[in-house]
This record gives sequence, C-alpha cells and structure tokens, in this order.
Amino acid sequence: MGSVNHNNILALWLGKKNPHAAIAGFNQFPQFFNAHLLSIPNPIIEILALNGSTDAQFIWALQLLEQHQADTAKVYWQPSVAKQPDKQRLHLANLLMEHQRWHELAHLATQELIPSSDTFDLIKLNLGYPAHAISHDFAKRSDFSLSTADVIADTHCEYNVLMMTDHYQGLTKLKDFKQRYITQPEPRRGAFCFSTPLYLGSDISCQNNPKHAASCDWQALISNVQWPKEYDFIVMMPRTGKGNVRSGIMQLGSQSHYGIFLHELMHFNGFEDEYALPIVKQAWLCKQTGYVAPNLFIANNIAPPEGWHVSQSCQGRIKAYKPSDNWSIMQYQQLALSTKYRELWSAQINNKQQHLLRFADYFSKVSGTVNFIDKMTNNHNTE
Repeated sequence: MGSVNHNNILALWLGKKNPHAAIAGFNQFPQFFNAHLLSIPNPIIEILALNGSTDAQFIWALQLLEQHQADTAKVYWQPSVAKQPDKQRLHLANLLMEHQRWHELAHLATQELIPSSDTFDLIKLNLGYPAHAISHDFAKRSDFSLSTADVIADTHCEYNVLMMTDHYQGLTKLKDFKQRYITQPEPRRGAFCFSTPLYLGSDISCQNNPKHAASCDWQALISNVQWPKEYDFIVMMPRTGKGNVRSGIMQLGSQSHYGIFLHELMHFNGFEDEYALPIVKQAWLCKQTGYVAPNLFIANNIAPPEGWHVSQSCQGRIKAYKPSDNWSIMQYQQLALSTKYRELWSAQINNKQQHLLRFADYFSKVSGTVNFIDKMTNNHNTE
C-alpha cells in the first residue's frame, strides 16, 4: 500500500475483500474508512465492529435491528450511539420503536440522545410523558389535544363527551371509536358528540391491572384543570382495566372493543347490566321496587310488566326483569344493539325527567374548588 498513490483508496478496496486487510486499513486510515462504511459488505462491518470501530458498531447494530435481533443489537449501539449524528440516532430510535423497545428508548430519552422530531413525540406519548412535554404542532397535525381549552362542544348534540387518555394507543383507539360512532350514531343522530381525544399522560395516575376495573385518580386534576361546562360526560382510556361507568365518567382500557364502548355509553343514560350484578350492588338495588333502569324492573311483591322476562341481574329471592327474552348488549357486550334496545335508549334520551349524574356533579361533590370555564352558551338539550 505504501508503494502507490491514493493509499487510502487501495486500503479500502483491499478491506472490502479481506478481513485482515480491513482491520489494517481501518487502523491506518480510520477517517476514510468511516466515511465509506456503508459501501463495505456486512461481514466486514461485523469484523470492524468486533475490533472496536464505533461507527461500524452502530451500523452493525442497525443491521441487526432490521434482522429482528434487537437484544444483540443493543450490545453494539450502546457504546457508539452518543458519537452519532442526529440523523443516525433518529434512525436508531425509529427501529427501536418498531420493535417496541420502550425501556431502551426511555434510556435514550433520559440521556437526551433522541433528536427533536415527530418520532420523539411519538415515543413520549408511548412512554406517558406529561402533556406539556408534547409539541403543540405535532398534536395539531396528529388530531389530538393537549388542553381542555382546545376542545369545543357541539350545540347540536344532546350530550357532549370529553375523550381522554394517558398514552398513544389510547389516542388511536379513541379516534377509531369516535369515527365508528360518527359512521353509525347510536341510538340516533345527534345523541352524543365526542371531543377530539385529549392527551393527559402522566398528569393523571391510573391503575394498570387488566383484571380490575379501569380506574384513575381524578382528585389531583379537579381543581388544577379548566373543565369546560359545556361537556356532560368523560370517557377516560388508561392502558388497562375493565370497562365501567361511575359518576358520569366512563373508564375502559385501550384493549377494549367497540361493543364495550357502546355498552358503557348506555350506562350514561341509566341502563343497568343484565348479567349478575356484584353482590354489594344487589344488596341495595334488588330490594327496590319497580323500574330501576330503562331495561330493568324489580318485581318486589308486584307483577312485572307484560312481556318482560327474568334477568340475571338479581340472584336472590326477589327477581329482576328485562324487556327482551333474548340476550342483549347489556348482558353480552359483543352483541350488536338490537332494535328494541335502540328504541328504549332513544326514548330515555328524550325523557327530560331523567336525572343523570354528570362528571361536573361528581367533581363539585368531592371538591369545592372545581375550575370550570364557560366557552360558549350551553344550548344542547340537557337538564
């Protein structure tokens, strides 16, 4: 190599052919080799990586990730990532995100090794960063909100619903639910309108046991968030948890299917479950008499309505009755909404005598310092 001009070019040519020549050439012309690593065959890149070339280590790590060998790749990119330019580190972040290597991405983020980008905002959403850490421009382009100040209620709907979540998959699922509802509104058009999904991130704390009811701690947010008066209900979607409705707030994990969403939506209008209710609830509900819900009648020493059938809701001596002999969406959420229950639901919405518990009522009850904002005249038809 010393006997001709352009020694580095010759060294690179030899290095592409022979592992020993590659090591020798790299040691003699490291800058030239680094500038042309992408033209070197993969087996030679691996040899250079094993011999301590940080740039070769990083390129080899990317190759391993593309081959779905994420664990092995980690050994190579960890010692070399800090020396890479933004473009290469962003490439690594995208590959790690494809493999859902969230722990490694969290480490890179903590070390400030992920460049500012849409990719970084996606990573922060998946990792549950607080809302203020997300770019407003990215949120706008991605069709979600970071503040209740950005959502506007629709005066043409009976009820307006705030949709909220603490993670990226929740945003995706809420958008899907909203679009499916718009395509086929239930029980009729104009019944419910849903906000653009609102991202809360770590600003809210939720339990993460899929076997338990989905549950989030609202106490910390009641007085710290400006809550729009024009909204009636909240749909909150944490990562996991069984669907439920309490005090005007629906909570369900992001693994939930659309049937559960509709089932829980009917609870907003007072519908009861037609499967066996929890023992604690049966203890007080099943001792009542008459209509306790649009779809449930307690026959406590009185005759049930004509054409109604025994429900599993109450398991004791006193029987509960439901309007259909067939299974319904209030018993098995996988079932479609039937014509009979659609009519019952629509009639319940039209019933101005119903007393619904909205999230504002609950917030006011548990805290005397609720921070409400009035952004428009509340013209939708509610009590």
